[in-house]
Amino acid sequence: MKLKSSDIIFKKCDLKNIEEICELQEIAFLNLDNKNLLRRNTREMLENCLSFPHYTLGAFFKGELIAFGILFDAGETEENIGLDIGLTGSDLNKVANIKLIIVLPEYRGNGLQRRLMTFLEGIAKRNGKEIVCGTVSPENLHSCNNFTALSYNLETTKIKYNGLERNIYYKKI
Repeated sequence: MKLKSSDIIFKKCDLKNIEEICELQEIAFLNLDNKNLLRRNTREMLENCLSFPHYTLGAFFKGELIAFGILFDAGETEENIGLDIGLTGSDLNKVANIKLIIVLPEYRGNGLQRRLMTFLEGIAKRNGKEIVCGTVSPENLHSCNNFTALSYNLETTKIKYNGLERNIYYKKI
């Protein structure tokens, strides 16, 4: 469904949105021919992403959550994608990860992934981050193209998440 930009409201999600977020993730998986394109997150992880220092941004149409994106602050933990681009120690605190972006299938083609990513970059910058990273399946051409279009650099390809191949992208903000 084609929407006007003014039809979409972007706002921070909180625990009241957890059911919708979990449902969107399940719908995304049901609509994937290749389940390896996306990393499934547990409900507990998605709940965690709704609290500071993380940030979950929703795109709403007529009050319904139609897309969301998660900015994940992994700090100095092994979840930090900064490790994959060679950062160590306190430099990892300069990094935020775009953990997940999901758009309901009927709303794809409205530029929502790019808009969510751009908003999340702004949040990262306001939170003192200098680099935003993300991982994408090399087979997910749409997402790879969106990262490239938003001036992310493809650093490398690595095996991650249960042995799945992922492109590692980063952008200095």
